[in-house]
Amino acid sequence: MKKTLLLVAMALLGLTHVSAQDVDDLGIFNHLSIGAGVGTTGITIDLAAPVTPYVAVRAGVDIFPNIKVKTDLDIDVNVDQQYEHYISGFTIPKDVKVEGKTDMIGGNAHVLFDFFPFKQSSFHLTAGAYFGKDKVVSLYNKEDGALKVINQANQILINEGIANPNTHENMIGLDLGDFFLTPDQNGNVDATLKVSKFRPYVGLGFGRPVPMKHRFTCNFDLGVQFWGTPEVYLRDNKLEKTTTNSDAGEVLKVISKISVYPSLNIRFVGRIL
Repeated sequence: MKKTLLLVAMALLGLTHVSAQDVDDLGIFNHLSIGAGVGTTGITIDLAAPVTPYVAVRAGVDIFPNIKVKTDLDIDVNVDQQYEHYISGFTIPKDVKVEGKTDMIGGNAHVLFDFFPFKQSSFHLTAGAYFGKDKVVSLYNKEDGALKVINQANQILINEGIANPNTHENMIGLDLGDFFLTPDQNGNVDATLKVSKFRPYVGLGFGRPVPMKHRFTCNFDLGVQFWGTPEVYLRDNKLEKTTTNSDAGEVLKVISKISVYPSLNIRFVGRIL
């Protein structure tokens, strides 16, 4: 019985020593973990390694799902009444069906540094950056060539010196929040919302990216990406905001005024080295 108790005590001391050693031997890339999670950045897969007991680095990719939303956009006949006879032969529809989708397929990458105030702390502050595609949302008409009649009417107004394609004065187009879209010669619109390709990140969270006391653990992170002021492009040309009379495109109107993107992620990580 005494021998059994002695063996148990030695085993417990050994486990305590191993646990303490696990926490104390955090050095430059001497451990490695892999993590997977979900959140507002999509599906996250990354690798992490310690730098010191107080700093860890993680790098990986974020794969955002392809989300599509269908809606109708109003067509604005922004033509003075005295010039309407020039386009009286055209039947201008009141609205058009369009589809918007997230355009971050292919993923973004990130490099993040976690800073721990204490050697055994799970709470951490994080700084780093996300980088990848600048296009985040795209919008286009569902039916190919559905807006040819608008392009034809606009062309007549331009040729007569009535319409100004730069200011959209006396032109026909689509109202999208604070933006006025005109179709190309094929009768299509193709607009994209762009942000900075390099997006600094700051945040905080709980959990060690390289679990030491256990093989597996769960991490929680909350922060923001500074992606700059979003810009709307039509056929690769940057659009300026204008005043429209439509409530359509309210989501884009809100997004175009937000310079940060919230990041909320839950990750499950496992130590492999």
